[in-house]
Amino acid sequence: MTNAVIIRPASDLLSPSSAGRAAQYVRMSTDHQRYSTQIQAAAIAVYAAQHELVIVRTYGDEGRSGLRIQRREGLIELIDDVRSGRADFDHILVYDVSRWGRFQDVDESAYYEFTCRQAGIKVCYCAEEFDNNGSVIASIVKNIKRVMAAEYSRELSVKVHAGACRVASLGFKQGGPAGYGLQRELLDENGRSKGILLKGQRKHLQTDRVVIRPGAENEQRIVARIFREFVVHGRSRGSVVRWLNNEEIPNHRTKPWSLAIVRQVLSNETYIGNSVYNRMSVRLRQAKKRDPPELWIRATGLFEPIVDKSIFLKAQNLLEEKQGRWSNELLLRKLRETLSANGKLSASILAGTENVPSPALYAHRFGSLREAFRRVGYVDSERSYDYADARKLSKAELSRQVETLVTHITARGVTAVFDAETGVMTVAGKLAISVRMARYYVGRCHAPCWFVHRRTIEPAGLILALRLDDKTNREVVDYFLIPLSEMAKHVIGLTATSRSRYAVYRCPTISDVLRVTMEKVAASLR
Repeated sequence: MTNAVIIRPASDLLSPSSAGRAAQYVRMSTDHQRYSTQIQAAAIAVYAAQHELVIVRTYGDEGRSGLRIQRREGLIELIDDVRSGRADFDHILVYDVSRWGRFQDVDESAYYEFTCRQAGIKVCYCAEEFDNNGSVIASIVKNIKRVMAAEYSRELSVKVHAGACRVASLGFKQGGPAGYGLQRELLDENGRSKGILLKGQRKHLQTDRVVIRPGAENEQRIVARIFREFVVHGRSRGSVVRWLNNEEIPNHRTKPWSLAIVRQVLSNETYIGNSVYNRMSVRLRQAKKRDPPELWIRATGLFEPIVDKSIFLKAQNLLEEKQGRWSNELLLRKLRETLSANGKLSASILAGTENVPSPALYAHRFGSLREAFRRVGYVDSERSYDYADARKLSKAELSRQVETLVTHITARGVTAVFDAETGVMTVAGKLAISVRMARYYVGRCHAPCWFVHRRTIEPAGLILALRLDDKTNREVVDYFLIPLSEMAKHVIGLTATSRSRYAVYRCPTISDVLRVTMEKVAASLR
């Protein structure tokens, strides 16, 4: 496109002139191509020329909704520069009021503009008919425009939701993963199969549809056995979790099983051939809320059930019974029985005892495991609480260390992204590093060491272990960048001796981690 308008960097826009200095802000959401950044930039360039302004800086948000400021890095950076005094311009040029934002609270839109005006910077809406000069007429029209921008999003949200409910009622899936033992099949507009969608793949044509189908046979057998163990054999969800993890059976997220994931399997109607939509709703990027059953959209008989319907219904009854079973009194009674049987209490003892709630439930109900144990008179083993007390501090320290590493890597012109949910940092789009804390531990049958854990299925090729001090288990003392091939076991122990097989992977400082990481990135690009 030879006539396309290009948004140039600030260095290309500067010219020796006595004209005013301006920054331009452009935003395009994925569903509004008529507001492409090129069209906005063209209108802004004309406005700047007419008003003798030189555009010295560009802030942009590609594919970002205007409902909230979150994830709009361009606008966030703009406001931050204005507040901090780093702004080297006195005008901000925006295509129109809706590009500034479709905030549902119009006062939020006004607040960000007021922040700029307070710093002596004027916000100009280049494609609007009014001049944003603070007059009564301009203020009234501008506020109406803000309300109209917000109302447009509300109306669009209603239309989109109604369309999604109609499509869901026909048995088509409306986004999200398939779930364990299931897979997604892509159909064309005539209902012909176009193949199975793999994890992360999406449909590209608006006329295509996605349906859920039974997945791999071995996963179907695992699903059937989960229901059988829970309903027929009376095993608790915790017991089912331990069985699955002991058998090293990964779930659909390639992570260990948890109580929540097992509950999702047991309550998922898809396993009896049904599709249920609109259980939860998130309107206009607001908080997620649970919808009443009468609003659910259910399509039935989509495929041959993986689980017998009678067993599925019994599982729902058991889940409802156990949902409200654990009163505080019953929780404490179970804790006293466990203490009497074992002579002591710990998180691992609770997790390994049948028909005893999880440590997480005790911590949630009573504030902490320490408090729960205190209520049944167990206060002797203070050391067993060290890990629980340090978890939040340890997690915060890990985040701080990774943030520092990411900052240094990106400063060298290499992309680095950290996924807090998986704990994996991806460098240069190729090198995946799983970040772990290595805690100091003194066992009864072995020398003191620092444990490093790996997942059953590890998504990264390297593991960065942050070794903590041997006194408080809270301060990072050094680092180990270990290839996954060196971790044949799920847990390895680092020792203090330099003769350890892992000593060659030790990095004394985070600068050494940075150096080794950049060397591996360079090697991967050769």
